[in-house]
Amino acid sequence: MQESRFELFDGLIASAGKTLQRIKTNKMEKYGLGSTHTNCLCKLGKVGENGMTQRELTEQESIDRAQVSRVLRDLEQKDLVRAVGSSAYKRRYCLTEKGQQITAEINDIILDINRYVSEEISAEDIAVFYRVMQVIDANLKKAEDKFCREAGKEENK
Repeated sequence: MQESRFELFDGLIASAGKTLQRIKTNKMEKYGLGSTHTNCLCKLGKVGENGMTQRELTEQESIDRAQVSRVLRDLEQKDLVRAVGSSAYKRRYCLTEKGQQITAEINDIILDINRYVSEEISAEDIAVFYRVMQVIDANLKKAEDKFCREAGKEENK
């Protein structure tokens, strides 16, 4: 009989997610930011002057459009991002100078945490871990499509 590791996997992922959330909340408190703010700033920091639209951030962060809208409004009010363009749907958001500075500080914090968390793990093992997690993520999305679609078909019978 094949053993299911679902409960272990689900528990580890949930525990890691909750721990990351607590670390983000604690470290971002001094900036008056939450974890979603942090994620958006980091994404905007990676794309540079071109910025991103609200839709692009929504897709990349896998969070709903209303939350991204609130986060961007908060970041604008804190003078961390600025909107470029007049059309609400095509407006691009870019980091301000203050936003760039804070994002650089946040990236330093993230790197410190990464170094601490992975100090006992070889670079090769970390590379394998992330490759495997990407495959698991992709396969879970395929499973969601398959099994949720099948469940929907049975409900419609």
